[in-house]
Amino acid sequence: MKAKKSMSDAIGDLPRLRSAIEKSEFDAVVVVSPENVRYMGDVHIATQATLRDRLAFIIWAKGRDPIALVCFVEQAYVAQESWISDIRSYREFVTDPVDALAEILRELKLERGHIGLEIDYLPARSFNQLTAALPQMKVSKAEGLLTRVRMVKTPRERERLTDAYQSTEKAFLATYGMIQPNDTERLMAIRLAENILISGADSVAFNHINAGPNTGFPHATPGDYRVQKGDIVKADSGGSYGEYYSNLGRTAKLGKLTDEDKSYWSRLREIHHAVADMLRPGNTGRMLYEKAKELQTRAGMEFPYSHNGHGIGLVLHERPYVNAFEDIPYEAGMMSTIETRIRWPGKVGYHMEDLYEITASGSVRRSIVFPNEEIFVI
Repeated sequence: MKAKKSMSDAIGDLPRLRSAIEKSEFDAVVVVSPENVRYMGDVHIATQATLRDRLAFIIWAKGRDPIALVCFVEQAYVAQESWISDIRSYREFVTDPVDALAEILRELKLERGHIGLEIDYLPARSFNQLTAALPQMKVSKAEGLLTRVRMVKTPRERERLTDAYQSTEKAFLATYGMIQPNDTERLMAIRLAENILISGADSVAFNHINAGPNTGFPHATPGDYRVQKGDIVKADSGGSYGEYYSNLGRTAKLGKLTDEDKSYWSRLREIHHAVADMLRPGNTGRMLYEKAKELQTRAGMEFPYSHNGHGIGLVLHERPYVNAFEDIPYEAGMMSTIETRIRWPGKVGYHMEDLYEITASGSVRRSIVFPNEEIFVI
């Protein structure tokens, strides 16, 4: 039997999380989403995502160590994998998990306290059940506190994300190297999924690879279209690597590049580099979005997009976003994608998406395996 973890073994910054809870308005924070249970407990409970009624909670009260509440069938695994020592359980179909949660909150004398709860994730039925059981307890959203803590990645998180992206790049390269005229999009998608798994992913998170006129759509389902000589091939895909996501965009062409291909790509690359260079402490996603829109419009290309990149980690799209509303300043230790593209639905599209680490002196591109300064020629 392996040794029990300590809090310092967790991949996330749990001392930062504990400090945020202690400084918050809450008497306790209760997490329930797969990503925040994963972060706080340093354990992945797969059935949280596949069986939504099989809820798992972690309750972290001020001045105390956290308590985990999981379904009985998961208790032994969580006890082995998590650093948390107090693991409680409920019997599925016998005890409702919300009733078990309410009992723990009473035990902690929080029935008249103020808790932060993941209201965006917990089903409305469960939320109503909890507030009915503890009517004098004040409940507020905990998402803001949790998001701010998770935005700044630990060195181990940054390493995992970098490895995830570079592994996905290798999968893209392997897949593009196999493409032949008359291959269907479906076959390309199967090969890409297989290569993402071979690269080390636990699962394929999403898989959009298209050719020819279908590259003009952002997320078309790969179908029976057969790639032809002269077609653009575009992929926007990623995997889950130890629960941390990759989200890569790459464009290729089956055959010789045209002057039009080169023109669009060179303008897009200049914009991509200029926006990525703004990933510096103190800047905001709003600033980057406005710059991307300004540059792309000035370059003679439409910019109808609602975002131009995003944070990434245990969730595919995390804050800070690169959009018109994001005012959270970047900090050293954050990771962000920059996504630059242009598309004409039903005709053609070009797309690039990379991972960057924000450091004290600026941004460093971490997706460096797949050459991307020019459109990749198959």
